[in-house]
Formats: sequence, structure tokens, C-alpha cells
Amino acid sequence: MKVLIRADASHAIGSGHIARCLTLATVLRDSGAQVSFACRVLSGHLLDRLDAQGWTAYRLPAVYAEEGDLGQDIQAAVPWQADIDALQTLLPADERFDWIVVDHYGLDQRWQTAARQWAPKIAAIDDLANRPHAVDLLLDQNFSGTPQAYASWITPDCRTLFGPRFAMIRDEFKRGPRPIKAQALRVLVNFGGFDAAGETWKAMLALDAFPELEVDFVAGTGNPHWAQMQVMAGARSAWHLQAHTERFAELMAQADLFIGAGGGTSWERAALGLPTICIAVAANQQANAEALAAIGAHLYLGPCETVSVVALQQAIAVLVANYGLRHSFAERSHRLVDGQGARRVAAALAGECLQIRPATLADARLLFDGRNAQAVRHNSVQSQPIEWGNHLAWLTTTLADAQRLLLIAEAGDGPVGVLRYDLSGIRADVSIYLLEGRFGLGWGRALLFKGEQFVKSRWPRLYALDALVLPDNQASINLFREAGYVQADCRFERALKDHQDD
Repeated sequence: MKVLIRADASHAIGSGHIARCLTLATVLRDSGAQVSFACRVLSGHLLDRLDAQGWTAYRLPAVYAEEGDLGQDIQAAVPWQADIDALQTLLPADERFDWIVVDHYGLDQRWQTAARQWAPKIAAIDDLANRPHAVDLLLDQNFSGTPQAYASWITPDCRTLFGPRFAMIRDEFKRGPRPIKAQALRVLVNFGGFDAAGETWKAMLALDAFPELEVDFVAGTGNPHWAQMQVMAGARSAWHLQAHTERFAELMAQADLFIGAGGGTSWERAALGLPTICIAVAANQQANAEALAAIGAHLYLGPCETVSVVALQQAIAVLVANYGLRHSFAERSHRLVDGQGARRVAAALAGECLQIRPATLADARLLFDGRNAQAVRHNSVQSQPIEWGNHLAWLTTTLADAQRLLLIAEAGDGPVGVLRYDLSGIRADVSIYLLEGRFGLGWGRALLFKGEQFVKSRWPRLYALDALVLPDNQASINLFREAGYVQADCRFERALKDHQDD
């Protein structure tokens, strides 16, 4: 699978778009995909970092002729045709991708439609719900991601991935939940990769009243108060100021309290169960920060322009000494994120490229191990372990049965799951299970879709598919519902065509 990611970073935009796309790109690359980036050479771009990490990165112009001063408006529309034209000059003439993923507030359905010249599938990452999209997949990992919010911005056939379940965080943030101490002793301050709003300086002024605290500050050199911060931190032995660190997850794991913005780091903090004082540094962070505060996941003080040094100082004083409140924040936030979000998004992309093939005797061990996995047996009608000899006899009979199809679904990094179809007249029963390491990531929906395409081509007179699901198997119940099956007791039916068509 080949993927192109279109995203930008700058002092005005911040580094969040590139950061979350890098997490997704790493998961995709680990699963065998080829991933490239296309980014503008804006002030504060991260193209050098992409190069250093071995990514192919296409450099788009910093300014287009049709464009005025970019200013600080991160939602400003990008001249979409100029952006497409620039990309056209950079990509090889015969370059094609399976997916293009666009994570950019300034690009909408016009860019997405034009980009289909390079890929049959387009995905958008968004959290604003303020412009039309012409995409096959839309991701909003924040609480702002709801069907209602995007109802007027996407087409009915667009697949959606909504909520913190799909938060794309790196594996090193999956070490939580961390222990909560009776008294907070160490604080970590970070307001994004650049902190153009200068909130780190505000935090320094507030924390000056707490000499007993050890504090790590991470803020880019583009920070407007960088020189002042160096002087102030240099005069305090318990303060540590860094422009960039590869040990960010480690610093978070060591901290007892976090002070920062309401962007993508919210989900890293949640995964670690790190108590947080949050200040929104951009308008698009406010709704999510408010939603997290409403469920008791962090302390939200408001937009940065409304938060004073004194207000932040008071909030620090409350949380440092209040074990119960910090423990509650940690517990409630940790419930939201399990760290598998990037793998779920990757599975949604790779699912479109799944290959379905008939099983053979060479798959005997794969099928035996897969079917005997405890998670699979637990949700099967026949839950007892299968013996090897019986399995071989069953497989030999199955492969010779013209009324049965046994299929294996494969992604770029290997087998994903198994489908079985048993034909009876113009109907067929379907059963499905995933292989070890594939559970809980959303592969099932892709298997059912690809399997349905395969079985319809093999049995063109097929009228409907039926599935039997145990009543306590909620994951399979949800899967078949989402795949268009209609439930009647423990059975699900999906009509493939009108019976009168025959």
C-alpha cells in the first residue's frame, strides 16, 4: 500500500498536524506500507526532521502567487489549485497512491477532488467541522467528532472515525496509568512544538511562587519569550528548559502535574493518566478542552488570552496539594485512550487494500492456531479446543466442498482474518474471526466487505447472507450492525439484491 500525507507545520500552524500524521505514518510503515509526505516550506516547517527520519518528503512552496500574508490564521484557505499544480510538478508523472491523507484546515473538497488524479481514495483528518469534504474516510479524534457536527460537510457514503478511540499517539505513551503521589513534586510544561502564544513564559511566572517544585519546560526557540525564559530558568537549579526533546514521553511519565495546551497532547496525557491544567492556545482547541473538563478529565482554565498569571498560580496551588482531585483527573482521562488509535486508523486505510484468497492445505497451521485462540473460541458456538487431526480432516473436507468457501484476508504485513461461507440455495451463512494481534482495531468491517465482494463474484445468484452471533458477543453484534446486517434475535441478515432480480 502506498500513502501520501499532505500536512504542514509552521510557527503559526504549530507542529500538531505533522506530529499526529507521523504517528500514523510510522504504524503504516511498520505494517509494510510506503508513506510519503508533501509539506510547504513555511517558517518553522519540520521537513528536516522528516528527512532525518527517512521519510520521502516533497517540498511545496512557502508562498503562492495568489496568496497574501499568511499571518496567524491557521484556518486560512490555501489556494488549492496552486497547491495541486505545485504537487504535480514534484510528483513523478506515473506516481500513484492507494490513499492520500490530508490533515490541513486550509484545504477542502476542491483540493480533495483534484487530488484523486493520484489516488482512488482520499482521507481527511479534521477537528473543526467547518468546511465541505469530498473524501472516503474522515477522522476526528476529538469529542467534536460527531455525526451531527459533520452532517452537512460530508457525503452519506463517507466512512467516519470519531472520538478518542482513534487518538493517534505514539507507543511510548502507552505506559500508563502512572502512580499518583500524595503531593505533586515535579511539573512538566509544554504548549506545543512552538508555543507562538508565549504561554510557557506565563507558566514560568506562575511557577516562580513554588520553589519546592522541580519543573521541566519544553518550548521551541520560536517562542516570543525564549531569551527571557533562558535567563529565568538558568537562575533556578530545579528548572530545566529545552527547545526540543526526544524524551518527551519519559518526561511525562516522571511528572506529577502537566501544564499545557488543548491539542493532540491531550490524548498523550490521557493515555498516561497525567493530571493536567489545560489552557487553550487556539480557537479549535476550546470545544475539546471544555468537553474534557465536563467529564472531569482535567482542569481547564479557558482560552490563553483570558488566563492570568494569578489564575494559573491559584490552579497550581490547588492541584499540587490535592491528591484526590489529581487522582480523579488521572483515572477519568485514562479511560478515554488505550493507545491503539493509530493502529485503528491504519487498519481503516489498509482494509481498503485487503487481499482475499481461498484457503489451501498450506494454511492448515495458520487456521488451526487462529481458530484455537482463546478469544476466538470464547465467541464461537463450539468453544472447545480443536485437535490437530480433526482439524486436518475438516480442512480437507472443506476445501473439497463446492458449497463452502473458506477465505483468508491478507494485508501488507500478513494474514488478518478468516471468513467462511456456507451456501444453501440462494442464501449463505457467514462466520468470521480475526487472527492474533488483529483484535480491537476495526479489521472485521473490512473483512466482511471484501469477503462479500468475493462471494458475490463466486456465487452470482446469492440473495442474502446470514450470521449467527452469541448474545454476549457485543463486538460481533456491533460489527454486523455496522456492516448493514439486520438483527432478528441472535441472527443477522444482509440482503444482497431483490429476490425478484432472478
